[in-house]
Amino acid sequence: MGIGRRSRLVGSIAASRLALAAAWGSSESGSNVGMYYKNDSYDWLYGSTNIAMIVEGCVWSTTDDNEDVACMEDESGDGTTYWYQMAMCRRAQVAYSVYATDSGSASCGSGQFKGTFVTQDGLSEFAYLMETYDGYSPITQDSVGDLPMCEQGNDGSYLSVGCASDGSFTIDEFTDQYCLQRAGTYTYLQDINSIFSSYFKSCYGIYSANTDESVDYSAAGALVSSSKACTALDSSLCQDNGRISSASSGKINTIASAGHTIANFNVANKAKYALGTLCLIGSLFMFLGILFTNRRKRRAMMHRKMRASRSKRSSSKKRSSSRHKSSSSRSKSRSRGDARDASRSRSKSRARSKSKRVDDGVFA
Repeated sequence: MGIGRRSRLVGSIAASRLALAAAWGSSESGSNVGMYYKNDSYDWLYGSTNIAMIVEGCVWSTTDDNEDVACMEDESGDGTTYWYQMAMCRRAQVAYSVYATDSGSASCGSGQFKGTFVTQDGLSEFAYLMETYDGYSPITQDSVGDLPMCEQGNDGSYLSVGCASDGSFTIDEFTDQYCLQRAGTYTYLQDINSIFSSYFKSCYGIYSANTDESVDYSAAGALVSSSKACTALDSSLCQDNGRISSASSGKINTIASAGHTIANFNVANKAKYALGTLCLIGSLFMFLGILFTNRRKRRAMMHRKMRASRSKRSSSKKRSSSRHKSSSSRSKSRSRGDARDASRSRSKSRARSKSKRVDDGVFA
């Protein structure tokens, strides 16, 4: 880790503490810090006489220093399509639980538990803060050495400090330059894991009002101010504090009532969906019934029309045939009358000719 990064961290911690001192006064005055921490969630830090911690192990979590730990740079030129990787860059972090008491020594009992925290700048930052603010720290910068932080190896892959499934620290192998695609474990950090198991897996004091001038300049203040809270939702190594446990068990009435409201809302939604589905199915059956009924009606109407057209055609044929017969009979009768008239006229002419012949004979 660079000297500039360390100086920036120390400067930010010092500036925040000066601001806190200016707003609250000295830590011994017992002033309220709720103006900076909602619901006075960190009052225990300034109201305790002894603070201790237990290191839970390694947690793969987000970091707040993307450039120094080889994350994707915070600039659009490095690929705006992967902006979420810039905001969610993850590295191996140290998870630790804090215990505090305002009387006696911190024994790391369940009644003294204040919460689990996780670092934001990796293992080397944890070692640096412990070495700087704890004169008897078993872990130092020399302990972590020059551990790779997403650096290219000899075979083309990338190496970085990682976490094993049991919470121990390892060197992991990655396939990409931002160490986002883990390929496997390269080696185990036996020396580092031995230090944590020997000293930090049991109750380790990080602040005492008898020896430390102020909690602001102790290992407890430095670690907590540079870390973020960690719960069981983030990692199985993290523990829920009393506030989160109360919320999850339903002791906070607002959260409990909200949960009941959401549950009732879900039940009402399910009932609405079921009723809507039944209505949809019913409307589908009604549509099919109307469709088939209309088809029957249309078929009946078509059959009636076909019968009517057939009857009309048959009646028209009968009328045409009767007309043809009547016309033929009329023509026949006319021809018969003409024949009779012709025979009559012939008979008359014959009679006339005979009378002429008699008259001629008489006068002659």
